[in-house]
Amino acid sequence: MQLIVSQGIFAVLFVWLLYDTRKESKIREELLMQQISKSEEAHNAIIRAIENLANKLGGI
Repeated sequence: MQLIVSQGIFAVLFVWLLYDTRKESKIREELLMQQISKSEEAHNAIIRAIENLANKLGGI
C-alpha cells in the first residue's frame, strides 16, 4: 500500500505535467499560426506593390 501511495504521487505529477505541457503547446501553436497569417498578408502586400511598380515601369 505504501508503495502505491509513494508511486501514485509521481504518477499524478507526471499526468499534471503532461497536461500542462500540452496546454501550453496548444497556445503556442495558435500564436504561431496567427503570426504566420500576418506574415503571409505582409508578403502578399509587398508582392502586390512590386507588381504595381513593375507595371508602372513597364509603361515607361
